[in-house]
Amino acid sequence: MNHIPATHAKNRFGELLETVHREPIGITKKGRTVAVILSVSDYEHILSKTHVGIKPPAVDGILNWIDRHTPSSRPLSEQDYHQHLNDKHS
Repeated sequence: MNHIPATHAKNRFGELLETVHREPIGITKKGRTVAVILSVSDYEHILSKTHVGIKPPAVDGILNWIDRHTPSSRPLSEQDYHQHLNDKHS
């Protein structure tokens, strides 16, 4: 995935929209990736991989949940996180 500065993305938004049809683009601000822009088909592909009936949470929500619920003695398992999603959305 290529990365471009936020100012460049703002100034060349039309070009950016054309580029994301080929690959997702990371948007950086002060040297840190703050967003990813991807095509609708890539987004729909990601959605198709999620569990039926569960909307994928925002990345910030995932990271916040991991910070609050990961025991220091072991890493968070995929099963633990999916259980959290099932509890949250049922």
